Amino acid sequence: MSTRRSHNKTRLGCSQCKKRRIKCDGQHPLCVNCDRKGLDCSFLLLVPSHPLLTKSTPIASTSSRPSKTSPKTPYQIHVIQPSNQLTPSRPSSLITLDPLSDDFSLPLLPKLPPHIDLKDVWKECHDTILPYHHNLLAHYKNTTCLTLATDGPGQTVWQSHVPRLANEHKFLIHGILSVASLHVSRLHEGKPERDDMNAIAADQMNRALAHFRVELGSINKDNAPALFACSTITAVYFFRTSVLDLQETQASIPPHVTEPPPELVDRSIHSIIRTFWALRGALSVLQPAWDWVVDSEISPVCTRRWWPQHWVPANPRALIEDQKLHEIEKLWARSGSRYGDSLTAALSHLRNTYGLVSLLTDPGREYPQLNAPVPYSVDDTTVGMLRDRAAMFTWVTSVSKEFIALVEEKNVEALVIVAHYAVLLGRVRNVWWMDGLGAGMLRAIAMALGREHLHLLAWPAQVLDVDVERRFGLDGVGRETGAAELGTLSTGLSMPEIV
Repeated sequence: MSTRRSHNKTRLGCSQCKKRRIKCDGQHPLCVNCDRKGLDCSFLLLVPSHPLLTKSTPIASTSSRPSKTSPKTPYQIHVIQPSNQLTPSRPSSLITLDPLSDDFSLPLLPKLPPHIDLKDVWKECHDTILPYHHNLLAHYKNTTCLTLATDGPGQTVWQSHVPRLANEHKFLIHGILSVASLHVSRLHEGKPERDDMNAIAADQMNRALAHFRVELGSINKDNAPALFACSTITAVYFFRTSVLDLQETQASIPPHVTEPPPELVDRSIHSIIRTFWALRGALSVLQPAWDWVVDSEISPVCTRRWWPQHWVPANPRALIEDQKLHEIEKLWARSGSRYGDSLTAALSHLRNTYGLVSLLTDPGREYPQLNAPVPYSVDDTTVGMLRDRAAMFTWVTSVSKEFIALVEEKNVEALVIVAHYAVLLGRVRNVWWMDGLGAGMLRAIAMALGREHLHLLAWPAQVLDVDVERRFGLDGVGRETGAAELGTLSTGLSMPEIV
């Protein structure tokens, strides 16, 4: 009696054969059954050298000769242009080819977006952190990292390349946990939960800066990218905590008080200065390590080759604003201030920065297509899209230390210049670590100047909708930040020493 031949079952067949309940031979890229029936074999989706195929874009048979039943009508193939090129973006071209001609070829499969990483870049970090911190890493990976840049290449750096650096440099993982915790704190409605997250943020930033300072003493090719990434994260941290500090300080002034106490004025000005040193701290790392950083994977964070070379007002509105800035120089030109050179240089840099921002916001000009431009108020009523928020920060990194010292001393002319810089920050929308910074800075400057100089803030106050004439705008302070919320954020924290 003959034995029945065994049937070798397989679960590796194509989807079409499984639906038809027939055995699939598993031949790639097109199984025999689908080839015979002219069906779209699911194996075609696995072919890396061809585009993903649908019924609207069929592929010719894998046989050397075309089938007699092949349609004679040409196919339409969309050629996708890369979005991160340095030349102005163009619409995708439409190519019509006859699949039976000798010139017919299929375009290569577009690569996955660079920020989609199929490997666990945090693998080496998981064993070195507390279990709860895994949740913070998940939040950073899915949300926070995408808020640290406006363009695709920059977001890729923060989502994929920076975590790899963090595996090798402990100070960077602490910085990541700090800014992620600070970001999460905004999601908690209850004050105790916010306080807990802020405490974690402060603790992690303290740890990051402790290790950061040690490494900063010997910058080299191996640690330069990680140091620059950490200094950038530190800047984000101090931007957000400065916003909270300004809100907390200004909200603590009782409604019946018409003249703010000097110590609260000083604290508010210090919060402004902290944002200056945060940005300049990143610059202090970048300058001696420029070649190492730009040759690394995090280069998109610091290079802006696509920016226009000449920073001039881009439209009539920008020209009007430039003239307003030019008028500020009269404050010290007439009095012959001994700080005239520093003030003039700072104002000149601010005018250039306004020009650059107008160029990058002007819808009439073409720039590389970026993934997430920043909502930006173009003319106080119309919200446009700012291509790169880093344009605003060029002013802070350009002014002299002498000018920053004048701001600390509450020099009238210097504070007026900073108030006009606050306009740029206040026009930005939907950036969590900058929300409220422009208005908070303007209120602080109004308190420092006193009522006799409030007329010098008329235009910034109008743009930012801050009623400085009424208690220096303090009635408009958001009181969601309690008096004790910032206590854990500033304790023990100090900026890295700037060379």
